[in-house]
Amino acid sequence: MIRRNFLKWSGAVIGAVGLGALIGNYWKKICRVTIIDFPNYSTDVVGDICSTMTSDGLLLKDKRVLLKPNFVEVHPGRPINTDVSVIRQVSEACWRLGAREVVVGEAAGHRRDPWFSVINPAVRGSLSKETRCIDLNHGRAVRVKNRGKYTGLEDFLVAADLMEADVVINLPKLKTHHWVGVTLSMKNLFGVLPGVFYGWPKNFLHYKGIPQSIIDLAMTIPVHYIVLDAGIGMEGDGPILGSGKAVGALIMGTDPLAIDTTGARIMGFDPNRLPYMSVASYHFPGFNESAKLYPREHPKKYFSQFTRLETFEPAKISSPW
Repeated sequence: MIRRNFLKWSGAVIGAVGLGALIGNYWKKICRVTIIDFPNYSTDVVGDICSTMTSDGLLLKDKRVLLKPNFVEVHPGRPINTDVSVIRQVSEACWRLGAREVVVGEAAGHRRDPWFSVINPAVRGSLSKETRCIDLNHGRAVRVKNRGKYTGLEDFLVAADLMEADVVINLPKLKTHHWVGVTLSMKNLFGVLPGVFYGWPKNFLHYKGIPQSIIDLAMTIPVHYIVLDAGIGMEGDGPILGSGKAVGALIMGTDPLAIDTTGARIMGFDPNRLPYMSVASYHFPGFNESAKLYPREHPKKYFSQFTRLETFEPAKISSPW
């Protein structure tokens, strides 16, 4: 879908939302976005992750926790996936905070064989023996009512392991995306829908509209926390064919749009010119900088203009803060 179609769609749905959304309770919330220095993937930040989760009120004691990374397919040396170090350190933090069970689950969109995703030795070998890895593409699914309706779908078939977890932690990767500009925490939720129902790469959602699906899923799927891997991001023709760009941060919090707009600005994208983010601002807090609190590092420290496809040059912003 090219940019003019994005803009046509976003204009239509924004008009449909109406004035009521503008005065919703979300506009009153100040979102905490904690940014931790993470200069390389060998840096030990488990303690920082634990303290940040605790400060944000995330309770894990005796809980079953599901970690949902972005682990699309294995290409050694290419920063496609949430780094295994991030997955490992977040899982360790969950155990330290008293989790009863920690599970890593993904429904990869490109490969049917889970060996290329969370069952890959690179992931499995980095985790403790107590941490399980499960393929969400082929397991049980439950029908969940769609709370967004931008796609026109009444419901979604969601991986049962995710819906049965007490706490869901989203572990996206900071990347450009050739269809919607950027892929961050909200887009990462495509990976909770089993491919046996939605195809590879979730073709049914592409047919219904990628931006529409992003918002519907963000409104429907229960996510309790987000840890965005911005150690090394991907620029250019993401989310698969781009190249790596060092950023050196983890971005953490409870509010998906606050996390995603922060990540987009770090990459040099104006969220106002990313239609799915503009529409999401009617439903989630944290779109504007005035609605955020940065208790540690400020994102301007990590700003690095990412290259992008020509389609998204109009979304480029040279001074995000």
